[in-house]
Amino acid sequence: MSRAKSVGCYGGHPPDRADPQREIWVYDTALSLVLAHVIRAVERLTPDRRPVWWADHEHDLRVQVVVSDLFLDLTDGLDAAHHGELARLLEDAAAEVRRRGTFTAADAAAWPVLGTDTVPHRDDGSDDTAPAAELGEAMAALLRGTLPPAPAGSMWFYGPPGGRTTIVMQLG
Repeated sequence: MSRAKSVGCYGGHPPDRADPQREIWVYDTALSLVLAHVIRAVERLTPDRRPVWWADHEHDLRVQVVVSDLFLDLTDGLDAAHHGELARLLEDAAAEVRRRGTFTAADAAAWPVLGTDTVPHRDDGSDDTAPAAELGEAMAALLRGTLPPAPAGSMWFYGPPGGRTTIVMQLG
């Protein structure tokens, strides 16, 4: 299981070279927790109140929760008019993740998201959810084009224990 994966806003297949204005690196279990909260929030809505794009994207989001080594394009197949709606769902999920405070292996094991597959968790301990919440906020900002640029020659890495950091990249 990989620990880091890439999330972008390219509207399809990512380019050969990452664009640090449209892509970030994320800690996979933090991403899983945020996306699981998005899924849970939409599941709680009556079908007539769910986003119009939900039926076409729900399965892919569930796969992203349980498979750690797939690139996630937040905008792939999503009309630009719906980017704000997904950003709001991510912000709401981030707020809920932050309110949790911690996330344990027992919490993860009790939360099926794709068949019998549950939200991933790395160990038997308890994880601080603040880095995952920051990731949810960053993905919303990425969708809106408001994420502050990473330092020159690097890309943001959101969600690892201890919080946001950078990864030095060969960008040119």
